[in-house]
Amino acid sequence: MNAEVTADAFRSVASDYERGRPGYPDAALDRLARELGLDPSSVVLDLAAGTGKLTRDLASRFHRVIAVEPLDEMRAVIERSLPSVDAVKGTAEEMPLGPGSADAVFVAQAFHWFDGPRALAEIARVLRPTGGLALLWNSTPWENREGPWFSALDDILERSRADLSTLRRHGSGEWVRAFDRDGPFLPLHNATFENQQRASRAKFIAALASRSYVAAMAAADRADLLADVERLLERPDAPLDGETVVLPIRTDVLWARRRA
Repeated sequence: MNAEVTADAFRSVASDYERGRPGYPDAALDRLARELGLDPSSVVLDLAAGTGKLTRDLASRFHRVIAVEPLDEMRAVIERSLPSVDAVKGTAEEMPLGPGSADAVFVAQAFHWFDGPRALAEIARVLRPTGGLALLWNSTPWENREGPWFSALDDILERSRADLSTLRRHGSGEWVRAFDRDGPFLPLHNATFENQQRASRAKFIAALASRSYVAAMAAADRADLLADVERLLERPDAPLDGETVVLPIRTDVLWARRRA
């Protein structure tokens, strides 16, 4: 799936993205702030901010937050819900900001979509000399085949018409190659945090619908897939606590300081 198709897919699911996607644990953000030497007076940039799932947490922690998002439909959600945030149109490879604009750049669920070397050069440009980069990914159980119910969900996805190459894009690790020893950043460090989510059935379905590989499907195929998942929730081994879907999500974070 190319970048243009992905962008078109995300345009159509901004509301599902906002309603269903999980946030990020406080412990992970505390660790990143500590490792990158940030404090409440810091200026931070949320790159590929989407509808602002991470932006909200950053805005509650830091003096100034800049959200960079290329899609008007996504950025409009940030503008409505977070008027204190500077929301600007831009991409990882071309940001409408001057050199040294931020103390840190955060990227959630998105770095694997970037042109890695070009993005890192541009991120380094907008960072101050002591600045750093933070990457975050929420890893869902069906990406890891954790238990029979999630394996069944994975099987449904495999049998569908979804282009699952996008599901594997992050997991392939190819994006790490951009962080070579001669690049603008020091070596990456990493940590993992538990991030259990409790969601209604509707929010769980919305989260799945907002995945690029589902959003890009033809309407009829997407409806069939989501109906199959709704039926799967009726299984006795479904991860339900009453009517609440319980998801043992893992949050992986990585960080690196800009090279002097």
